Amino acid sequence: MSWYIHNRPLLTERADLSAAEIDACAIPTGFVVQAAADGEPTAQLDGKMVHSRRDPRAEARRLIRSSCADGTVVLFYGVGLGYHAEEFLAHCSQGIAVIIEPEPAMLRAALEARDARPLLSEGRLHFLVGQHPDALAVILRRYEHHRCSTIRLRSVYERNRDYYRSLDAVQEQFAGRREINTNTLRRFAGVWIRNLSRNVPLLTGAAGVESAAGRFEGIPALLLAAGPSLDQVLPYIEQLRQRALVISVDTAAAALAAVAVEPDILVVVDPQWWNTRHLDRLSLDGTIVVSESSTHPRVFRLLQGKTLFAASLFPLGRYLEQSTRISGTLGAGGSVATSAWDLARLLGCRPVYCAGLDLGFPRNRTHCRGSFFEERAHTLSERTRPAAHHDFAYLVEADPYPVEANSGSQVLTDRRMAIYHWWFANQARIHRDCDSRNLSPDGVRIEGFAYAEVDELLSRPDRRSDIDRELERLRVDGGAAARGATADQTLSARLQLLTEELQRVGSLCRTGISAIERTRCGLQTVTAALAQLDQVDRLLRSSQNRDIAGFMVQDVLADVMRGDTAANGPRAATTRAPSAPPLEVASAATPPTSADPLQSSERIYAALLRSADFHVRELQQALRRLSALPGRDVESS
Repeated sequence: MSWYIHNRPLLTERADLSAAEIDACAIPTGFVVQAAADGEPTAQLDGKMVHSRRDPRAEARRLIRSSCADGTVVLFYGVGLGYHAEEFLAHCSQGIAVIIEPEPAMLRAALEARDARPLLSEGRLHFLVGQHPDALAVILRRYEHHRCSTIRLRSVYERNRDYYRSLDAVQEQFAGRREINTNTLRRFAGVWIRNLSRNVPLLTGAAGVESAAGRFEGIPALLLAAGPSLDQVLPYIEQLRQRALVISVDTAAAALAAVAVEPDILVVVDPQWWNTRHLDRLSLDGTIVVSESSTHPRVFRLLQGKTLFAASLFPLGRYLEQSTRISGTLGAGGSVATSAWDLARLLGCRPVYCAGLDLGFPRNRTHCRGSFFEERAHTLSERTRPAAHHDFAYLVEADPYPVEANSGSQVLTDRRMAIYHWWFANQARIHRDCDSRNLSPDGVRIEGFAYAEVDELLSRPDRRSDIDRELERLRVDGGAAARGATADQTLSARLQLLTEELQRVGSLCRTGISAIERTRCGLQTVTAALAQLDQVDRLLRSSQNRDIAGFMVQDVLADVMRGDTAANGPRAATTRAPSAPPLEVASAATPPTSADPLQSSERIYAALLRSADFHVRELQQALRRLSALPGRDVESS
């Protein structure tokens, strides 16, 4: 009997599967369905058993119950006949299953062999069928704060070993990127918020990058990053700028100044004070600056020319920008060069030529000559620790390893650069219309960024008059709106409302912490405490801007979700019934996995309280800055 006719109606209802594509598939050669000893269907693939000959369902049950915890995301490499995923979803009421199958025909075989309607109707199941391995990253981002495990069907894995190894690589890269993001958030979250509060007076008169979208359609761009290979391009820069819009990252600005060239557009998005040192003693009055509202305020004191703001990536920035003209997002892959490339794409530039985008260490160098990093190494050098020692330390601290360069030779990169490499390669696949090329023969080869020699760009026609005309229009048409009392007061009102809301969040967190402490001391019953905490949680979840307060809690929440039970203070004497975290700051929350959920709640309350108090102090400062603007009389709380 073929079950496909019964399974197909549910197949058509799933957005993650194409019924037409599955319809067109034939059963794969080597896939043989047979009856197991218990009467259930089982299968062989290329002469190897996919499931047990005796009892495939019991086999799946034993594996799932011995290796999978509730609340986890389990990646099933190969669909088989679906027993393992079905058992996991039945056993783990809050688990998420992802079936990854490179051959749509294998899914067709499973849907022919048995009744898959319980599986296809499950909302906690995702299919990645016939998709590129990088599609897994989308799922992983959605469940970033969950623990993740993998179940491999051996015969299926062996059939498509290279594909599944690529999936393993995506998981490793994602884990590395998540670690970097967590560490970055832990280190810089407060800096971003503080910078945002100091930049508030700039926002009401700011223009967004969306105003520049498509303005340079068909004009080549020359994206200048600060890798060592930039030195090979700078001797030609005057000729190149006649043929391309010059977009530079801030780390390359000093090297450009050394050859007396001012970029058309400078991209600056780093929140750190040290990063502003790249702009010391530079005169860039004619350059359009593209930045973000959490960039260090010193940038806007140093650069007095036209500025376009990209929409903020942070909850507080997005909230404030609702009262402004700022619109248009730029990709953020952890490096300013990723934002610069996405800007070139947004502007409509084609092709996008990249120089200094090495993502590695050509000839064991870290940066181009004249960059602030290189000059600082010389400044800090001593007789017993010369500048070469600083370069060596930077080179080896992230375990460098060789990869293929554009020239076909080998070049060193490291795990930090691998994250950026993945981002560029992934974007090249997503935006196939954006022709991107790399001018560095010694840089890391990026899939989708073909190597091109400088002569290719030099052979293009002169477009400088077109570029200058469009830049001038952009300065005028996309110019800053006139700041007025009405715009400032609108922003001030939003700041005031948010301040009051975050003060209420802080008060609720204090109530929750107090309830837990009173329970530990025996001053109230467990039942009373749980009722009080449930009420606190309901009120926190009702906060319209809970993501703002939760922004600085992400690292603690991630630890709790992944089962890290470390915490300050003694353990509670009791446990709390599983519930969602007190503040839903993840895209999909799962119950705390700590052995002591009450302790987990206390950790989140304490982190949320610190975040709320910090935001309130900074927002009050921002209100005072707005009220201090000439001609303004804005009440500050």
